[in-house]
Amino acid sequence: MRTLNTLNTPQAQQQKIKRLWWVLGLRSGLFLVELGTGLWSNSLSLLAGSGHLFSDLITLGVTLLATWFTQRRTATQTAISQNRRLEAGIALLNGVSLAIVAILLGREAIEHLQSPEPVLGLPLLGAAGLSLIINGLSVYLLHNDHHHDLNLRGVFLHGVADAASSIGVMVAALAVYFFNWVWVDAAISLLVVLLICLSTISLVGDSLRVLRGRS
Repeated sequence: MRTLNTLNTPQAQQQKIKRLWWVLGLRSGLFLVELGTGLWSNSLSLLAGSGHLFSDLITLGVTLLATWFTQRRTATQTAISQNRRLEAGIALLNGVSLAIVAILLGREAIEHLQSPEPVLGLPLLGAAGLSLIINGLSVYLLHNDHHHDLNLRGVFLHGVADAASSIGVMVAALAVYFFNWVWVDAAISLLVVLLICLSTISLVGDSLRVLRGRS
C-alpha cells in the first residue's frame, strides 16, 4: 500500500492530472451526446444523466485546479495536511452538487410518473450503451487512487453512479421499445436518484471527518 508521502510526489500528482484530463474529455463528449439525445427522444432518464454529467464537469474542473495547486507546493507534512483539507473541501462540494442534482431529478421523476410522456426507445438505447462504455472507462482510470484521495473519490463516485444509471436507462429503453412502457423511463430516474443519494451520504461524511480533523 502506498504511503501518504508517495501519493503526494510530483510524479503521482502528474499521473493524477493526466487521468483527470482523460476523464474530463470523455465525459464532456458524453454530456453533449446525452443532452442532445435526451431532448430528441424526450427521455427524462437520459436528461437526468446529462444533468448529473454537467455537475461532474464543474467539479472535475475544480478538482484539476486543486490538483495542480497542490502539485506546486513543497511536500512537507504541513503542506500535505493542508492539501488533504483542500481535497476534502472540494469533495464536500462534490457531495453538495450530487444532493442538488438528486433533489431536482427526484421532483421531475415524480411528475413524469404521474403524467408519462412518449419516449423514443432506439436513440435512448444507443446513448445509454455509449454512456456505459465511457463511464466504465472513467471508473477504471480512477479506480486505483480513489480509496486514498477524497478528491478523486468524489469524481469516482460520480462515475459509478452514472455507470449504474446507464444500465437503468438501457432497461428503460428496452421496455419503451418492446412494450411501450413509457413510465419505466421515469421510474429508472428515481433509481438514479437513490444511487446518487447513497454516494452523497458516504462522500459528505468522509469529507466532514477530514475537515474536522478526525482523519
